[in-house]
Amino acid sequence: MQRPAKGDVHFAPIVVNGTVVRDKKFLRGLGKVLKLQWLLGKSIRRSLIDRIIPSCACRAVENNDFTSLRELLEKMDSSCETYDEFTPLHTACELGNLEMIEFLLSKGVSPHHQNRFGHCPMYMAIKNRHCQAVKLMSMKGVTVRLHPVRIAMEMIQAVQNGDYPLLYAWVASGVDMDIKDYNERTVMHEAVDLGDKLMIARLLDYGATPLERDVWGQTAMDNAQNDTTIMALFEPFFTVHCPTKQAYLLYMEKHSH
Repeated sequence: MQRPAKGDVHFAPIVVNGTVVRDKKFLRGLGKVLKLQWLLGKSIRRSLIDRIIPSCACRAVENNDFTSLRELLEKMDSSCETYDEFTPLHTACELGNLEMIEFLLSKGVSPHHQNRFGHCPMYMAIKNRHCQAVKLMSMKGVTVRLHPVRIAMEMIQAVQNGDYPLLYAWVASGVDMDIKDYNERTVMHEAVDLGDKLMIARLLDYGATPLERDVWGQTAMDNAQNDTTIMALFEPFFTVHCPTKQAYLLYMEKHSH
């Protein structure tokens, strides 16, 4: 390949169907706009500070450096975000740092902010199985902001993997244990299909029921009819006292006081 002459920064135009789609002047102008867009209405110093401080704040959280974080928060919005839209609270929840979570919430950091991947701080705590952090956030009235179908799919995958810590993190977040995926299947449907009796027993302890119907009209208990050992886990509560979801809800309402 022939090397361009020294100092020659010209681009040969690309012509498609007679139209020039790469022009040197256009590219130069576009580069200038993209490069300086973030400076509009700001000084260079202010723009640099706005870009650097959020990352420094997240690093202070990683280092458990309250002194530096406190000083940084005085210079910026408490819910500042990095280029991936992570806030310091995302980092604290990802690490499960309870004291840092308490501190950031007290400073007004939003627990509902979603990063570029659509994840809120609570989800970061759940995903990393930091159950105490999840409980703390739940006690503060924070809920996970994620589509119900997505939650159900992740919980069902946890059942498939036998991931009890992750399931417990979801339980601690206060989600409905009978939440349904796109086929309206629940974690109990999956556990019964897998024949995982230990998982079924654990899910019952977590508040899941075998009473929800999927798109085919089948409940987990329907699917377990030919397995006496699994049915024994449902008897007599779900077979006699609460054979339907409505009966179960009435029972729970009556005995919750």
